[in-house]
Amino acid sequence: MNEAGIKLTTYFAERDRVRGAFLADALSEVYERHRILASVLLRGMMGFGDRPGVQSERSLTLSESLPAVSIAVDARERIERALPEVLELAEHGLVSLERARVVAGDELRLLTPDALPGAEAAASDDALKLTLYGGRGVRADGAAGYVAAIEILRAAGATGASALLGVDGTLHGERRRAHFFARNAGVPLMLLAIGSRASILAALPALSGLLEDPVATIERVTVCRSRGSALSAPAVVPERDDSGLPIWQKLIVHAEEQASYGGHPLHLQLIGRLRGGGAAGATVLRGVRGFYGEEGPFADRVVSIKRHAPLHTVLVDSPANVQRLWPVIEEVTVEAGLVTSELVPAFHREPARADPDRPHTWLARVWGEE
Repeated sequence: MNEAGIKLTTYFAERDRVRGAFLADALSEVYERHRILASVLLRGMMGFGDRPGVQSERSLTLSESLPAVSIAVDARERIERALPEVLELAEHGLVSLERARVVAGDELRLLTPDALPGAEAAASDDALKLTLYGGRGVRADGAAGYVAAIEILRAAGATGASALLGVDGTLHGERRRAHFFARNAGVPLMLLAIGSRASILAALPALSGLLEDPVATIERVTVCRSRGSALSAPAVVPERDDSGLPIWQKLIVHAEEQASYGGHPLHLQLIGRLRGGGAAGATVLRGVRGFYGEEGPFADRVVSIKRHAPLHTVLVDSPANVQRLWPVIEEVTVEAGLVTSELVPAFHREPARADPDRPHTWLARVWGEE
């Protein structure tokens, strides 16, 4: 498989319930029923949204729940069939659609430059974001396959990469759910890499053998900051498209867990300042191994008081808010962190039951048909 596809992402709280079941389970069941090519459920460690306060593993109570992110990728037809059910279930939080090149099978090893996003602009220096979804059971030199994958990406010259372990998901339509006291070798992980077109292409053939049944998405991305250096500000985009529908943007700050600003953890500073600045919401995800620029690779150690995992602080907001909050992000990442920017062409934050045609409108605008 090698075709234009769609990434469907839902941000919510892990204890959200719908129809007597957890929303996380309900979403995974939808993806299993529709035989979605790849999906993964990630547990966040901190975040805020339309609920009061900040949900954090450091201050969790019985009445709170940590943020969660469910991501599904496939060709347009399958996402089109699943989307109405997802919108019906997701009564809270945020649902977004983004364009992505979806690649699986032998195409991962045979991918050519003209099949990558942005191929129409041969001289383009745009960075790419590669996301690999696959089972975590592959071993290489006695270690998990993702350890070798991180090293391959570093050697290929990627700007940064990290591995995040899922707790549920699907691969090629088969649901794979984590269980206590089990190896969970088949449960999907997500390997995220940022780099030039050349570095991504150089790494892909070897990466495809380090995850079980891998599925990849490739998207264009803007690298805004790297290790304190300003490279490019987030693009100034209109609040609405030509049809009058709103557009949002996504910023991700990639950093090592011990990165700091002003004597405090960088991710805590970000969450506090973004919330205080009126951001719509943000989520912090923790990986298990990663690197950014010349730093790393870093990972949690077996015996260590401090954690050294890669963190991703994800902000999804309106273009106006992104521009207004950008100085905050610049200040906090003055010494550390990799900051990327992407466009989110379709999203919703409220139930869509009242408009049964809305899913088709979403897909049309993501596909550039409006």
